[in-house]
Amino acid sequence: MMIGERFAYFRKLNNLSANKLAKELSVDPSTISKIEKGNSLPSLQLLIKYCNYFNITLADFFAPEGTSEPLRDDLKDFLNVVKDLSPEQVKAFTQAFKTIKK
Repeated sequence: MMIGERFAYFRKLNNLSANKLAKELSVDPSTISKIEKGNSLPSLQLLIKYCNYFNITLADFFAPEGTSEPLRDDLKDFLNVVKDLSPEQVKAFTQAFKTIKK
């Protein structure tokens, strides 16, 4: 499942409208729409805020749907490092990943 689909999955699981979620996360509703449609990726900071709102871990967010398969150890390590970053570090990390992805 793609990131946008996961965004929609947890929102719908909690019977929450996209507008309400946008308000709760202090973002424009179009941001939620673009992410859920796969037209945009959330910043790491927004993803962490999203997970905190739904009381899930980043590992929960990225876990394969409908499986009890645990997240790979290397991804767990990565998520544990990222969760402790400052907002400035998250922004720098996000930019670095966008550069690498190109």
